[in-house]
Amino acid sequence: MHPEAMQTFLYSVVVALITTVICILIGYPAAYILSKMEPRKAKLLVILFILPMWINFLIRTLATVALFDFFKIPLGEGALIFGMVYNFLPFMIYPIYNILQKTDQNLIEAAQDLGANPRQVFLKTIFPLSIPGITSGVIMVFMPVISTFAIAELLTINNIKLFGTTLQENIYNGTWNYGAALSLVMLFFIGITVLLNGEGNSKAAEEGNLI
Repeated sequence: MHPEAMQTFLYSVVVALITTVICILIGYPAAYILSKMEPRKAKLLVILFILPMWINFLIRTLATVALFDFFKIPLGEGALIFGMVYNFLPFMIYPIYNILQKTDQNLIEAAQDLGANPRQVFLKTIFPLSIPGITSGVIMVFMPVISTFAIAELLTINNIKLFGTTLQENIYNGTWNYGAALSLVMLFFIGITVLLNGEGNSKAAEEGNLI
């Protein structure tokens, strides 16, 4: 891999990590609140979260660009992170919500009966059982952020290049062999992520059985 491509890849990983962490910090509380609401209201709000996903992400990104222009906010790295979080946040909320709403309430009641305070119930019971949802959300956010290129091009006016942009440029310019080699790097990265996700889910299942 050329040094420039390696630098772009590492930068893309950093952007993906920042986006994923922000999505977790926003998405987990949102999913937790949804799981505690009445089923009808929760389903309605989940639909409202997912509804923007029915619109092509290019249109959503162009709307974000127009919004930044309207408020005269300069496009750049901050706009890139905002656009990534805006586009991929629902992919973090739904898996976590899906796990939390299926949590056995008897386990929570048992922890409370044994004298656990609300903080202990969350840290020792709810959070460990929700790890599979978190790992699923991480995969659905982290990998697409690395490989996307349109969002970076539109929200930074081509001033910031992600790894997906490098792939797109090589394929567009006809350097298929190098583009395919870079794609293998992504495939290898995805394989590692899926493997770690499987191990994380197995450990979470073991902890759930112990609880």
